[in-house]
Amino acid sequence: MNDLKQAYELLGLTEGASREEVEKRYFILLRRDRSNKQREGDEQDDFPSLEEINRAYRLIVGHEDEKTMEKYNEASYGKYKSMGPTFQKIDHFVSYYKFHVLGVIAVIAILIYGIHAYDVHRKEKAELAKLPPVNVSVSFFGEYFNVDGTFQNSDMKPFETKFTSQFPQWKRVVTYFTFVPQEMTSQQDSALMQKSIIDLMMNKADVYILDKPNFIKLAQDGSLLPLDGDAASKMSFSYKPESAFKTVTQDDPTLHVYGVDIGGSSLLKDLPVIGKEYIAAIRINGEHHDNAFTFIQKYVNNVKTK
Repeated sequence: MNDLKQAYELLGLTEGASREEVEKRYFILLRRDRSNKQREGDEQDDFPSLEEINRAYRLIVGHEDEKTMEKYNEASYGKYKSMGPTFQKIDHFVSYYKFHVLGVIAVIAILIYGIHAYDVHRKEKAELAKLPPVNVSVSFFGEYFNVDGTFQNSDMKPFETKFTSQFPQWKRVVTYFTFVPQEMTSQQDSALMQKSIIDLMMNKADVYILDKPNFIKLAQDGSLLPLDGDAASKMSFSYKPESAFKTVTQDDPTLHVYGVDIGGSSLLKDLPVIGKEYIAAIRINGEHHDNAFTFIQKYVNNVKTK
């Protein structure tokens, strides 16, 4: 059955019936066919088979789709007259392959970015290899500002230059600077807080210089080394009792010294940083504990007596 007129007649419709009428009649015939099959011994010789119904429906719907496409093409490309078919083919080609082209462009862009990132990483690694080994790393972690009042600091050279001048026996001091807002009053504060968490995980300093809220947080989390333990005794580390900051940790209920106030140290005046509190502490799993004790001891020794 390939005649359109016969297809309409088989479905019981007049030729040119609307799409809605075709759909409605098709589902009626499907239900009737299902109902007939459920009747035992009731022959329905004059009723079209399910296969005939489906073929008629597909023929009519396909014809309607072709007419719709012809109208669309006429509206889109009819203005080009004899060149219409050519423009239509070009448009179809672009439509079909545009996602392929975009995909290829994306892959090329990713490859270029990856190659560039690898090249930058390789160069950075080569530059780091030329530097002397790290003697100690220091992190300002808290509500600290630059001397100009800003809190974003990407240039650590002024700090590192000052530290190496204060400790001439060392060749390299790595410095980190992370602003941690004490109050959450804006979306920017939330973003800075999230950044500080990432910095804390990535920048594993030997010495932390902290304000009080962050000192308490890190000490109670078990991130800091007790300054009144065996490691401190081994280094003959000393401080005035009134400068000690004590607390307990989640795992150890015993009160220990985890930080020392160095806010009165004259050495701080040489550094381009402004803050309310300066509590020096040592990361418990730092790589340079001996130098960390040496660093803090010198700052403690230069605290001016009030």
